[in-house]
Amino acid sequence: MPETVGSDVISVAELTQKLFADAKAVGISSTEIEEDVGGSIYQTIFDAIVHHDAGVTD
Repeated sequence: MPETVGSDVISVAELTQKLFADAKAVGISSTEIEEDVGGSIYQTIFDAIVHHDAGVTD
């Protein structure tokens, strides 16, 4: 994701689609991913990028 920092909403959507496609290729469902994340994977990716942009650390 580092090359995506500062990206827009379309980039987040593309990353989300790629994640789901890659996961499906190895037998992981989108439902399983979202259950593990605890909600929207789109929002999780978006939040990661926003926090990275702001220099926020966990």
